[in-house]
Amino acid sequence: MNRSAPDPGPDGNAPPLATAFVLKIAERCNLNCSYCYMYNKGDLSYLQRPKFMSSEVATVMLTRIADYAQRHRLPKIALALHGGEPLLIGRQWVQWFLEEVHRVAASSGIAFTVGIQTNGILLDRDWVRLFSAHKVGIGVSCDGPKEWHDLERRDFAGHGSHKQVTAAIELLVASKDVEWAVLTVVNPHASPRSVLSHFVNLGVRQVDFLWPEYNHDAPPPWPSGAMARYFCELFDYWYSELPTPPRIRWFENAMKLLLGGRSDCDVLGPNPITDIMVESDGTWEPLDTLRICGNGLTRTGLDVRTCDVEEIWNAPLYRIGLGSQELLSDHCRSCAYRRVCGGGYLPHRYRHDTGFSNPSVYCADLLAVLSHIHRRIAADLEPIRVAVAASASAREC
Repeated sequence: MNRSAPDPGPDGNAPPLATAFVLKIAERCNLNCSYCYMYNKGDLSYLQRPKFMSSEVATVMLTRIADYAQRHRLPKIALALHGGEPLLIGRQWVQWFLEEVHRVAASSGIAFTVGIQTNGILLDRDWVRLFSAHKVGIGVSCDGPKEWHDLERRDFAGHGSHKQVTAAIELLVASKDVEWAVLTVVNPHASPRSVLSHFVNLGVRQVDFLWPEYNHDAPPPWPSGAMARYFCELFDYWYSELPTPPRIRWFENAMKLLLGGRSDCDVLGPNPITDIMVESDGTWEPLDTLRICGNGLTRTGLDVRTCDVEEIWNAPLYRIGLGSQELLSDHCRSCAYRRVCGGGYLPHRYRHDTGFSNPSVYCADLLAVLSHIHRRIAADLEPIRVAVAASASAREC
């Protein structure tokens, strides 16, 4: 039985449906990254939860998700193993979990895809073989060359982690049957060319450059324009100079949106934020990066053992994510790039007195970067536009 009947929404229909679940299977980490939104941005709710997700919670959670997918005729669900550092839970538990995913998939008819985000410290050949056997995609966090990576990504004794992470990336480069990518948090003081060149030289074929987690209550420590300079230089190097550039999701989505397409991520575009987190204690929660907006802000008390997935629809913060475009400021509503940036990533819009009805703390930088990309691709498309117009004119004659 559900604890309460979820509100189906004002029109009587379901809201936009989640097809991705982020599973916090480990709520502790073996690194102490200075910018971490989980542990170093003011939220202490992790101290109230178990270090690791139990097998009982995991089994109930998978069953609830499969039942939800069946009710809403969703053929595929994406699961992301996350933390903290998910590999800390151990290989035996992860192998059991992946087998449990296959069992639930077979009995429910729902196709599950599984990925994992790791800092790479514990990643070895046995882990890679396990992930390859179960077709698990791997994301590895790395901030580029040693001097920049080790500035932020240190262990609790203050030692950098670049050597271990580089070894993990080299192991993945040598593994031909596993999908993987790198995730990097931008430091605008670094050279974007050196960072991207570092990844290219390692053999990285896909990298996601992330804007650091700040908002209006805790703004970035660098001046406005620093991130714009970084991303504009990075784009020019990636777009024009590299013969075989790796995929960069932020740029790909920006270009798709500028050309009238849709984004496949929650940091750009006007899409509702539908992803659902599952904490180690088995609670359904909204977007995890929102915890930078206040201690305990994301807590819902919705336990997978007593609550169906749909009950998170009634959680105020989750509803804000679904309707974030309704909260846009007048400044954003009148902006020519509203549809591209979507008003900015939701956590970056927060201020304690006005909530999420603000432009992104990175507004000026976003506008500069998107305008720059727009000019570059418009210039490249202009000869095509002229040729098409000439051809149409010739046919009319």
